[in-house]
Amino acid sequence: MVPSTWQFNRPLPPALRRGLFAALPVGVGLLLDLALDVPAAGAVSTGALLAGFVAFDAPARTRLVWQGLTAPVIGAAAALGAMTSEPALLAVVAMTLFASVAGITVAVSPRLSIAAMTCVLALLIAQGLSLDAHEAPEALLLGAVGAMLQAVLSGAAWLRDRDAEPLDPVAGFRTAVRVIRANLNIRSRSFRHALRWGTALGIGVAAYHVVDLGEHGFWIPLTVLFVLKPEADDTFERIAMRAAGTVAGLALATALAAIVGEHPLPDAVVLTIAAGFSFAFLAIEYALFTTAITAYVVLLAHALGQSAWQAADERALGTLLGIAIAGLAVVVWRNREYPAFA
Repeated sequence: MVPSTWQFNRPLPPALRRGLFAALPVGVGLLLDLALDVPAAGAVSTGALLAGFVAFDAPARTRLVWQGLTAPVIGAAAALGAMTSEPALLAVVAMTLFASVAGITVAVSPRLSIAAMTCVLALLIAQGLSLDAHEAPEALLLGAVGAMLQAVLSGAAWLRDRDAEPLDPVAGFRTAVRVIRANLNIRSRSFRHALRWGTALGIGVAAYHVVDLGEHGFWIPLTVLFVLKPEADDTFERIAMRAAGTVAGLALATALAAIVGEHPLPDAVVLTIAAGFSFAFLAIEYALFTTAITAYVVLLAHALGQSAWQAADERALGTLLGIAIAGLAVVVWRNREYPAFA
């Protein structure tokens, strides 16, 4: 589902149409976030964004089922992030364990892996917001509501087009459990990736508790999450794409923030477009996806009251540290073949 070269992996117009349609709940979620003005700032729009990546290329009915099942997990992950943001050791342990469990899903399918990644992202963002433990129910509710907005949109789309693909959630669950069980050993490349991914994300969380990057420390594990792949060649290619896309995204978002100012409706429109491009580009060109998602994150922070002009250096430093951690992870823990069972 993710391209391995610096070129479009599939035609852009269909993906962009789907992406902009899926981005509508993100704009609605942002307007709700601005109206609510709660400590869990951006929870609804973030939940809608994360759920938009789930089963993105699937027919509407399949998206409805996948998003409906993923929405409460996204909310629960956000609540867990609120409960484990402090102290630093608790945040590191929670991220390492949660991400390691989620990482093993690469053995099952790209679709399940992306759904699991969105849940790790919910945990990561909630930890990065440094919410208090008593705000966990709020994070759970608002994050799940945002994700369910995507499921509602998918349901409406299914009523319109009625496209379908074979779908048996019970059989799919049993297959996933069987595959995961078969990969719970050190000989499995998927298992080794899961441990490496979880450990690197835990190190990324530890790094932003040590290096003072203010509210932008979560860019360190965020970068690790997106670039660290099971194979070294894929990881190093992602690192180059991430670096290029982040620079372009920061420049684009800063310029757009200056144009739209701090007005809710223009902010919602620009963020909806950025989310739409993020959905579309994830499947067809990773460097451009990085540009779009970087612009989205910066513009969301700007809409919630953080100046896009300030802390650009902190975001860039966080990205560089994340790249370094991901690079070291594949260098220190290289894949190697293990002897087969006797």
